[in-house]
Amino acid sequence: MTFNKGRGRTTGLYRKVFVKSFLKFIVVFAGILLLSVLLAPIFNGFLPYGFARVFNRIVMILAVLAVLIFVRFRKEMFVGYGLDLRKDSARLFWTGFLTVTLVLVAFTAVQILAGHATVLFRDMSSKRWLYKIFGGIAGAFLIGIVEEFFFRGFIFTSLRDKVLRGSPWIAMVATSLFYASLHFVSIRKPVISSDPGFVDGLKMIAAPLRSFANWQSVWPAFIGLFLFGMILNGCVVRTRSLYASIGVHAGAVLFIKMVGLFIAFQEANVFFWSTKKVYDGVLGWIFLCLVGMILSKFLKKADPLKTI
Repeated sequence: MTFNKGRGRTTGLYRKVFVKSFLKFIVVFAGILLLSVLLAPIFNGFLPYGFARVFNRIVMILAVLAVLIFVRFRKEMFVGYGLDLRKDSARLFWTGFLTVTLVLVAFTAVQILAGHATVLFRDMSSKRWLYKIFGGIAGAFLIGIVEEFFFRGFIFTSLRDKVLRGSPWIAMVATSLFYASLHFVSIRKPVISSDPGFVDGLKMIAAPLRSFANWQSVWPAFIGLFLFGMILNGCVVRTRSLYASIGVHAGAVLFIKMVGLFIAFQEANVFFWSTKKVYDGVLGWIFLCLVGMILSKFLKKADPLKTI
């Protein structure tokens, strides 16, 4: 009985620490948004981009600055969140990367054989081709590392170990729901005036509410992203490392960025066939499940004593 009470106090303490950290995150994020609303109209006057892009870039820059100011990067933090270098780190990464790439190539082949897609090279200059290819590679790896460190490293690990102790499946579902939801916060962009000001910045903050109000058009993609999130969480649970999930995420993003340069997808019956995004239709869900099945066979279950 004493042991159970002690464990309950420890669990309660972990939850309080997590809630306190989460509230601090909300306050800092709200400050970033407010400062972005003030700065976006100023920078919009001399930057060669649209107001929405200027606003998003300012939010990103301020978020990075906030991380540098408030987060103390220590070796123990990276180890605890699954970024410690191990002998099998490279193998885990390439297993995830090649598995998702080959499965998505098979997905595209099925689309072509069924007549839902055709090979069609984009008409661009060689300079533009190089920009697209190298930009796609850099973007894919950056997204893979940053998003996996945040969603699987920080969010999933914190939920599993500090809030829902002993309930990895609930933590997987919660993290995947959160991951899928964030992909729709800017799907419906607001109408911005020709001379953007403070009010236009506020419109950018309110834009996510408009996206979720149109839920009928986003639920197929939401399901696919939820499945993808569960696969990524499964990689972390199985390997107790982020490297396999980073490989899967980077490979999927790179495929989506590159396939549009070579393949043209039809817009008919998208609910079944999916688009180049893969995750927004029934066929895409099937191939995502195939990715998860293959990874469960190829990824060796890690020693439960390892950190993450």
